[in-house]
Amino acid sequence: MKRFVPFWPVFNTDIQYYREVMRRTGITMEEFMTQNIQIFTKSSCSFCARAKALLSHMGLDYKEINVEASDHNENLSVSLSGVATVPQIFIGSYHINGVEDLERLQASGRLLPIVEAARGSSLAVADIPAVTAQVDAEDWALSQVIPATDGSRSTDPETWALLRFYKDFFGFWPNTFAYLYHWPDAYKLFVYCHNFSAVGYGKKVLGPLNMFTVGYSTSNVHGCNYCQVHSAATGGEQSLQAVRQFKAALAGERSAENPYGDLELAIANLAAEATRNAVTEETLNQIQQLSADAQQAQAYITGVEMMVAAFGFLNVFNDLTGLELEGKWAQQASEQTGIDAGRHQSTQDENPANLDYDLPQGGPSIEDMLAKYSGTIEDLAAYGTGNLGLFPNWIKRWPQPLQKHHAYLYGELMGEKSHTLLSAELRHLMARVSAIAKDHTYLAAVEGFMAYRSTQDSRRAIARIRDCFEVATGRMAGSELFSGREQAALQFAWISAQMPLTTPRKYVQAAVEQFSEKELIHLIVACSVASMVQRFVAIARPEIEAEVAQFLKQNNLETDTLKLRYPLPVDIAQLVA
Repeated sequence: MKRFVPFWPVFNTDIQYYREVMRRTGITMEEFMTQNIQIFTKSSCSFCARAKALLSHMGLDYKEINVEASDHNENLSVSLSGVATVPQIFIGSYHINGVEDLERLQASGRLLPIVEAARGSSLAVADIPAVTAQVDAEDWALSQVIPATDGSRSTDPETWALLRFYKDFFGFWPNTFAYLYHWPDAYKLFVYCHNFSAVGYGKKVLGPLNMFTVGYSTSNVHGCNYCQVHSAATGGEQSLQAVRQFKAALAGERSAENPYGDLELAIANLAAEATRNAVTEETLNQIQQLSADAQQAQAYITGVEMMVAAFGFLNVFNDLTGLELEGKWAQQASEQTGIDAGRHQSTQDENPANLDYDLPQGGPSIEDMLAKYSGTIEDLAAYGTGNLGLFPNWIKRWPQPLQKHHAYLYGELMGEKSHTLLSAELRHLMARVSAIAKDHTYLAAVEGFMAYRSTQDSRRAIARIRDCFEVATGRMAGSELFSGREQAALQFAWISAQMPLTTPRKYVQAAVEQFSEKELIHLIVACSVASMVQRFVAIARPEIEAEVAQFLKQNNLETDTLKLRYPLPVDIAQLVA
């Protein structure tokens, strides 16, 4: 146990809080400072150092558990937190996910109330057997329980244009689709309405060089090795060289032969910041200053929005599923760019040969399908109101020529449709959980509103909106508001929001046990759609709709995502209101 000489914090709010606690409870300052705080760390970790320095500054004792000291320590960290990164901080049994949240809690005056609220609770690390921690922490690829499909032999004429496209573009049908095809509507909607529509737009305005590196940059920050490899290998030697040159430029190796200048690096940095929901005015201004004019700068920014949205879906879908990489691409990326397979280890030396046959001709063309989907919507505002309860501001910020495709994709995959296996309310609550976990204030609010509008039981819906994140994190176990299946789905959504995304057995087992193989794909798609919208919103930054703001106010629903992630008992919250 680390021991420090307690001292008064420099902030008056902290001093007042200490005095109030001692007045109410009669405990001494030393007793308050001596808390059961445990922090999982590793050596040479700057984030861990920041967390320890903050606790020391506050005069709070803590016990450090180094995950590099033993496999058991590493398993304990993942088993108890659900997260693969460190530091993971526990105040008693109260989990704080990382140093950035710890710092924000201290700055907002909420850390000390949490310390008091956790008094008397403990994290019994020593009581957890090694075998239990190992099983709980196992990174369980769901591709082991969800069988692959063979949509490469589809008899649906609406998919034939996709097969012909991927045979020309990739040379094979990607492993992603072998799982997404369990929900054929989602497969077609994502590829036609986003890959061909939005990604096509992004490629046109960014050009191949920026397109490859935006895909690599956003996937690298997320931690999705599958998509990093695809970003590097998709264009053959052109994309492999682009990633090599990009990595060299990041390392400061700038030369006349390297095409990555300040503008290209700023574009890639915007993709990285969007992934973390940490877009800065500095990066946006840099793109504007380095571009030829304001119109070109906005085109670059919009192109990044379209690309990161696509990879928001793909990163989450591929990592939640835990599928294998195509063998030849994995080998090329490893040997030529240093990108390893990570969790997506391949058992094959070559790429799939699933399109090596005479593909069916005929069927609707790509243009026919895009026209079909956009033709289903006459009035966008009416479509949004009828399917989602409002016409969301983020869809209004989507590039105007592509709004109908995006609105239809979102409405079909998140709304109440004949081809969906989960209720729209549950999918919106899952998206709300993911948004709260990633600090997306706007989306947490609007997804709550859409959950409310998708159900008839309005009073119960308000309580479910209020409590869904607490249920997802296990702080409110056994809630009568949610069935066991719903609790498993919400926890699944919380796991989907972690970066890097892993699937510890403890946190996905309930979903595997309670949902069928096809239903699991519907869960994965809901999380993937949520991530797709999050990355766009991180850059576009729409304002909360007036009707949503009024709804939240009328029902006394919290909007501060930090408070939603780390709630306090009512009596303690009143002290820091």
